[in-house]
Amino acid sequence: MKNRTETLQVGSQAPEFSLTAANRQGVFTLSWFLARGPVVLEFIRGTW
Repeated sequence: MKNRTETLQVGSQAPEFSLTAANRQGVFTLSWFLARGPVVLEFIRGTW
């Protein structure tokens, strides 16, 4: 998948993406969550 750099506006449709589970026990995609209902994305900038 190509890296995307454009900024999303409030109400914009997010591009498809996948995330590895925190416990490394699978991969989740945006479409997987959307199939189960509305999705709210929050990006938190942190220093872990």
